[in-house]
Amino acid sequence: MHSSTGASQNLRLGDILVEQGVISKEQLGESLQYQRETGARLGEALTDLGYVAPSKLQQILSWQSLYGLVALTEIVPNPSVSGVLTEAFCRARRVLPLDLQRDGALVLAMVDPADIVTIDDVRLITGLEVAPVTATQTALNEAFAVAFSQRGRLESAPADEDLHTEPEVRRMAEYSEVVSLVEEIISAAIRQNASDIHFEPQAEGTTVRVRVDGVLHHLTDVRKELKEGVVSRIKILGDMNIAERRLPQDGRATFRSKDHDVDLRIASIPTVFGENVTIRLLDTQAANITLEDLGMSAGELEEFRRALRRPWGEILVTGPTGSGKSTTLYAGLEELSHPGIKVYTVEDPVERQMPGIMQSQIRSNIGLTFASVLRALVRSDPDVIMIGEIRDYETALVATEASLTGHLVLSTLHTNDAASAITRLMEMGVPSYLIASALECVVAQRLARRLCPHCLKTVRLKPSKMTEAERNFFGPRAVEIAEATGCRFCFNTGYLGRVGLFEVLPVSREVRRLILDQASADELRDAAKQAGTLSLREDGLRKVLAKMTTVAEVERVTA
Repeated sequence: MHSSTGASQNLRLGDILVEQGVISKEQLGESLQYQRETGARLGEALTDLGYVAPSKLQQILSWQSLYGLVALTEIVPNPSVSGVLTEAFCRARRVLPLDLQRDGALVLAMVDPADIVTIDDVRLITGLEVAPVTATQTALNEAFAVAFSQRGRLESAPADEDLHTEPEVRRMAEYSEVVSLVEEIISAAIRQNASDIHFEPQAEGTTVRVRVDGVLHHLTDVRKELKEGVVSRIKILGDMNIAERRLPQDGRATFRSKDHDVDLRIASIPTVFGENVTIRLLDTQAANITLEDLGMSAGELEEFRRALRRPWGEILVTGPTGSGKSTTLYAGLEELSHPGIKVYTVEDPVERQMPGIMQSQIRSNIGLTFASVLRALVRSDPDVIMIGEIRDYETALVATEASLTGHLVLSTLHTNDAASAITRLMEMGVPSYLIASALECVVAQRLARRLCPHCLKTVRLKPSKMTEAERNFFGPRAVEIAEATGCRFCFNTGYLGRVGLFEVLPVSREVRRLILDQASADELRDAAKQAGTLSLREDGLRKVLAKMTTVAEVERVTA
């Protein structure tokens, strides 16, 4: 949920009437216009225009004052309470637990909040006082579809060795409430298309946040008495030593549902108030993304495809963690993959399973590194090799040499822009003559949140009305852009999904000359600009004007 009080927040009268299907959005708009013109109250406007009978209006006003009408389609039930009632009970009684108020009362969405029998039954089952809020049957049905979908079970990774655990800690981790809470949190994160879950220890419990479209959102709080049990439960599933709390650890598990499996990569690190645990969610069966889906312009896409069509050479995709580099490489492999060629990947971890492609998982603890696997692959007759990341001199050198011996090599680097990727290879120690001979294309990228198509609002900005950031962005001209508002489809954030910002730098004859001269990143950047390469910020401006994203998002990811 977006906040602990979000479930009980009253909607305005017009929202209630539209939610219940009493009036349409168009009729609401006309009534609001009538209200502005006459100065009447909205209720008076609705009755004057004949859209609502006075008796119906009075009934709605009574509901609004007594219970409120919760916008179920715009929130996600708190995972820590969604399991207190069974699905069968919720559907039969037309109720759904949403959250806990600060006084400990259970916020319960009900089609009939005056149903005293059901309220008493819920109080008896849960041991909690009940704070009812009104929901329409339609909204409740949609909320059921979200709350009770994609439930699955967690399975730990196969153990490599015996765990040395404390019996009491293990018992805490196996409490049914702890097991249910962990699975509910992961289910909720998957429903929101989160990429990561953060369990952040505090003095009085644990805050759980999820990263959705690159931004962290509060999901729920774990009570102090369950804090250690939740962490231990996750560590047991990840084949980690629950008795060791002083050192960082890594693990992996699988979340299985009826629809698909999600791989979980778990990392723990000690803090002042306990262990911070982060779970990365990797959907191994995610829908394939094509090059057209990435968001490159026609010119950028053609340059990238031209490099992909070469029989040999090196293509680098650069950017910070979480900028979509792997997705771009997978889209490129999807286009390259056909029965006539052999494709290998070396990854840590394997983020997406692709049929027809040989994929290897790095295991540094047994010496299976990027460099060692890459050396073996060169002797295995590949046509295309994808390396998850170039982290050191040895990997960089082997990859560059492989691209000069008849292989197309794709990989990633962590640098801020395309020009910096070239100087980074030089700093690693790769000879400039090898880089100049092997490198074909460098793509820098970021991910900005995409405006939700269901609720975006188009506005016209005049220079006099712009903020300083907007004036710096657009210059002295009026522009038409879109703003984020928020609706049930985007969990009230105004954004749904992400769009890539790209800087595609083809390695031209002039760029090769500069590489041989060991030019600086600034000199390479200037040469790219003169050749027509757009910077990340310039590509962001283009996507803001195309109403794909906002100035704030471009500023956030390119500043």
